[in-house]
Amino acid sequence: MIPGKAFLAAKTFGDGMSAFFRGQKYVWVTHRHLLRYCILPMALGTLAFVLLGVLFIFGIDDVLRMLWEKPTHWAWQIIWYGFATVTVVMSAVTAIALTYLLFMVICAPFNDLLSEKVEVLEGTLDSKPFSWSFFLRDAGQSVLLEMVKMRKKLAWVVILYLASLLIPVVGQALYLGLGTYKMSLWLGMDYVDWSLSRRGYAARDKFAFAEEHRTALRGFGLMMTLVSLIPLGAVLFWPGAIAGGTLLCTGLSLRDHRKEVVPARQ
Repeated sequence: MIPGKAFLAAKTFGDGMSAFFRGQKYVWVTHRHLLRYCILPMALGTLAFVLLGVLFIFGIDDVLRMLWEKPTHWAWQIIWYGFATVTVVMSAVTAIALTYLLFMVICAPFNDLLSEKVEVLEGTLDSKPFSWSFFLRDAGQSVLLEMVKMRKKLAWVVILYLASLLIPVVGQALYLGLGTYKMSLWLGMDYVDWSLSRRGYAARDKFAFAEEHRTALRGFGLMMTLVSLIPLGAVLFWPGAIAGGTLLCTGLSLRDHRKEVVPARQ
């Protein structure tokens, strides 16, 4: 498949958001049999988030003491409580973001599989029988790719988190504004990545595609960013996001039903 042949029918921020909800309906209502491919990663993701919650509850006091021991004077205590509130919120958001990145690594082998099943149902990918050898062969490559992507994202998350703790007001504004902006585009790119790879897109081609369609990808990614802030939201909305990103990438919007069929890989 020659890179550049795939297209994205959605162009606007609203189209990206709409694709996210369409994907949820696709998996949870229209094609619920797809959920059997999601049971194991969703169980592992739930376990990861539960462990995160336990570590956060028992570790946040140590973080606060390390940054600023609670003062004894009442006037300083008022300021300290404000600081503690901001720190707890930012730490919780950061912990959720880090666990989500780990969740994507865990889910990596299943992301491509679920995306393929969506394309087969929509007629944009030739059907092929399931093969454990093929699945396991791709699993290692998928995990390695997600770990490389995680490293790049992790740098931004940690830097912004430290800025939110060390720079009053400005740091928090940067964390919320720039953090949401970057994470939304990353997630938008993540959920079209498998369809683009299936069409022979190299890394440079993927970035060019993302630049051309960044508005729609940010709309899609923003929805995933927001639901990821809900406890277990990333786990529950993950299958629908895979479907929505696949439909978004292959151009199967309500206004454009053209289909580009990709041959099954051997």
